[in-house]
Amino acid sequence: MARFFALNKKKEKEKKEKEKDNTESADAEENVIESSSSYLTGNEEALDPKYGDLPTANTASDDVSTTFDSSIQSSSIFSRSRLTSGTGASSSIATSGMRSHSSGNIGSKNTKNLQGFVDVGKPLRAVSFLNPVKEEESQDEQKASDVSPLAPTTLATSGGVRENTFSSRRAITLDNVHKSLSELEDNLVDIMDDIHQDVISISRAVIEAIEYFKEFLPTIKDRIPYRISVEKSSALRKINKIVLHFLDNLLVSDAFSNSRSILLRRFYFFLKKLNLITDDDFILESGVLPCLSVFCIDGHCNLPSMDKLDLILNELAKMDSSIISDQEGAFIAPILRGITPKSSILTIMFGLPNLQHEHYEMIKVLYSLFPDVHLYCVKDYIKKAASAVESIPSHTEPDVGPMAPVKFQFSPPYAVSENPLELPISMSLSTETSTKVTGTLGGYLFPQTGIDTKFSQFANCSFAITCAHVVLSEKQDYPNVSVPSNVLQTSYKKVLAKESDRYPDDSVEKTAFLEEVQRIDQNLKWQKSNKFGRVVWGERAIVDHRLSDFAIIKVNSSFKCQNTLGNESNSLPDPTLRFQNLHVKRKIFKMKPGMKVFKIGASTRYTSGQLNSTKLVYWADGKLQSSEFVVASPTPLFASAGDSGAWILTKLEDRPGLGIVGMLHSYDGEQRQFGLFTPIGDILERLHAVTKIQWDIDPQVDG
Repeated sequence: MARFFALNKKKEKEKKEKEKDNTESADAEENVIESSSSYLTGNEEALDPKYGDLPTANTASDDVSTTFDSSIQSSSIFSRSRLTSGTGASSSIATSGMRSHSSGNIGSKNTKNLQGFVDVGKPLRAVSFLNPVKEEESQDEQKASDVSPLAPTTLATSGGVRENTFSSRRAITLDNVHKSLSELEDNLVDIMDDIHQDVISISRAVIEAIEYFKEFLPTIKDRIPYRISVEKSSALRKINKIVLHFLDNLLVSDAFSNSRSILLRRFYFFLKKLNLITDDDFILESGVLPCLSVFCIDGHCNLPSMDKLDLILNELAKMDSSIISDQEGAFIAPILRGITPKSSILTIMFGLPNLQHEHYEMIKVLYSLFPDVHLYCVKDYIKKAASAVESIPSHTEPDVGPMAPVKFQFSPPYAVSENPLELPISMSLSTETSTKVTGTLGGYLFPQTGIDTKFSQFANCSFAITCAHVVLSEKQDYPNVSVPSNVLQTSYKKVLAKESDRYPDDSVEKTAFLEEVQRIDQNLKWQKSNKFGRVVWGERAIVDHRLSDFAIIKVNSSFKCQNTLGNESNSLPDPTLRFQNLHVKRKIFKMKPGMKVFKIGASTRYTSGQLNSTKLVYWADGKLQSSEFVVASPTPLFASAGDSGAWILTKLEDRPGLGIVGMLHSYDGEQRQFGLFTPIGDILERLHAVTKIQWDIDPQVDG
């Protein structure tokens, strides 16, 4: 039995052999010092008392280094208070010898030298608060103090240079990190193979996976002093793929909610240890877990399978629709998925409106298609972004219309212009006869007729543009259009009238509601006598495997048309959208993956996102289609019903102003994080093919 500080020697034996023991103890102490000193010269780490947990730069690492830690760091094995104190050099040597022997990590020669001294030591000494005894410095500590301590490691992060002191007792090399990643990858791959072969249950598998994450670089408590790139580490990509497969496919049932949370938390700390998550990425509150998100594939993404994935989706979009059939709105979206953008991997998202168990089985079959690309399915679908109004949207705007002001100010759920004859872009829009469908006025286009007299009738005309599915119907070929939306105004009026019935007839509240109803009636009447314009052409068709969904509206000459955001800049969350940054000045034909964009829709108003590099493929109207799309960022919402026709805009880099990228036509109806749009170049090209006239966002300059 190992004995601490020689406390379990029999008293009578100590009394009889006191002088002999003292002599042996002194000799043993000297021999151990010499033995340990010679050992340190070869393989042991020399520790500085001040930096007891840091290895020196000139010594090799070995497990025996842990044997000196406890005695140096602690005053006593029983207490860390001022009431007890270590017994100095002999107790340090005895304890270290005992631990080294028990660990089994020392060479046979050194083990033999230390075996005779495992019970050498002095009794503990009790001290008082008034007269504390100063800790004796062991000879090992004196020797270690002569060695220069390892300088604290610094690690550059996005927030600046951050000091990172490690609690490990050995230097962690980059080879150690890659070796540990490979071991973790092998273990997780074995678990996943067992799951797919029904050798192990999912519950048992996730427990084993969590334990493997706990064992990853256990001596590193915070962060490693290196940067590990997902793009350059195949092991890290495969680890991410397996964890995401757990979280998105295997643990989706509510029965696994606890296991899912534990695995996600352990994965978060794993990424943080590898510096793939910085302190600036999250401001974590107590008990709040980060969640998996989707991110756009930008121009800086160099993941190995990206080109192959892009090729597959492009070929899929060109396939004959007659040999394919799927659920209406089903789609395939290539994205990045993970906790943060730089810790994410390539992902294929399968959106299905009617998700079944067989779809999860399909994911299992496709699991091995790519070694480092994640695949998962989710209940979601692509739908048109026009709104079939059933309730009033929650957002409000000041009502400053053509009617006289009233005592009580109401805020209708749609934008209203200060001047009813100068309507900015992004206002709500519908046909005069529509009762449900409403959308967004994207902006204004102007024909460039030049000196050709054949098109002189279009000279100096203004045309508004929106989605065809908003304004086209089988009942009318050329319907009149109302701005603001006749549908939203009528619904708003009904809500106010219903609310007024809750108050007494002579009350101030009822009077205010009825006055607002009267104002809406006046505005609807004014719109009928001052028509905004009429649809002159539109189509919703598949042209070259791409959706062409837009219509042009010839605007009444009494209206002044400018591509500007109008007077709602005070309500926009982006403080830079002021002055010249309210005007659309340029068409963006060359779209850069990852470009930051925003839209202002009649329903969700201002939302932002980033352009994805690869197109989304979806099934709609009995045909396979593809479209450019925006991934919402930083918030997970980009579009909703009622936003159809909104222009996708970006701030110009070389001058103040905005550029138009395209026009929104669809979104994913369940999660609302994708916005599908038609590029402005395709719109202008199609208009030229149909009308034989060039079009622009600026009026034609005479002469």
